[in-house]
Amino acid sequence: KLVVENVDVLTQMRTSFDKPDQMAALFKRLSSVDSVLKRMTIIGVILSFRSLAQEALRDVLSYHIPFLVSSIEDFKDHIPRETDMKVAMNVYELSSAAGLPCEIDPALVVALSSQKS
Repeated sequence: KLVVENVDVLTQMRTSFDKPDQMAALFKRLSSVDSVLKRMTIIGVILSFRSLAQEALRDVLSYHIPFLVSSIEDFKDHIPRETDMKVAMNVYELSSAAGLPCEIDPALVVALSSQKS
């Protein structure tokens, strides 16, 4: 919504990034800048917390069930590139549930797919 509101100004900013005086003038024309910065800050905090929680989960599971965690890691690391996306997403979901970082974040995919119109 915010990008759609500012699409003209953002397009001009994209082509004028090497002109500081023009960028300053364009920045003043942006609307809802405070809202964008607040949202970005909130998203950053949420992602940092999620990363810490995933790391803690991975550490605990690696301590209590190392064989299972290593099996999930091997499974995730050896997915062929030509694998069907639904199958790959199931593997990434399993890996994420074990606290492992993934190329594609299944929680983000679910959140974005629910926003699709």
